[in-house]
Amino acid sequence: QPTSPPVAPPPSQPDPNTPLGQDILPNGDFESGHYNQNGIPELQLPNGWRLEYDEGPTGLGTESWDQWVRPEARVLSNVFLPPSEHPLFIYDGVHTIKIFKGFGAISFRLVTDVTIEAGTYQMTINVYPDLYTDFANGQKVWANPGAGLISFVVRGGSGGTGWIEPAYGRKNTLTHTFTVPTAQTITIGVAIQGPYAIGNNGWFMDDWSLQKVQ
Repeated sequence: QPTSPPVAPPPSQPDPNTPLGQDILPNGDFESGHYNQNGIPELQLPNGWRLEYDEGPTGLGTESWDQWVRPEARVLSNVFLPPSEHPLFIYDGVHTIKIFKGFGAISFRLVTDVTIEAGTYQMTINVYPDLYTDFANGQKVWANPGAGLISFVVRGGSGGTGWIEPAYGRKNTLTHTFTVPTAQTITIGVAIQGPYAIGNNGWFMDDWSLQKVQ
């Protein structure tokens, strides 16, 4: 029988009472073009962003699938998705990112560089973990807990977060607040792990922002 997405802690929601400045994340809506990283067609990324990924043993087991492999990345416009999937995967404009690998364990970071002044900042991301093992009766059979983990990456200031398990098969809105003591260029984004090498190890991402807490 089809399984329900695993129960996860409620995603962190922005505090509506927190005064925030304008969005300063470059191309956080992923609408401003794309390129092939290192000329590799399977690594299609939004302009201004780059993908770091692991390859080799996961350290989680000794089976043949316990190997990190290079993921694939696509910047998809709405014309490449069925209309019924637009509200599932596209949250701003007409583009979304899909980073995925079928039957492969993946560990990657999607990051960009931002020059900011001293202060406290809030990063907000929207992500849809499309993690399923099979179809049964026309429905996705969602993966078991532990199939997907996400964390914020902030290289600079007070840093990022530990691992969070999002809810599968739905949009997760997550926020992270951090402080930088001096003006500097930081590297910011998310890290994701999908260690189970399941049939559909896929992540959709769109509508990210970075705002100074006023």
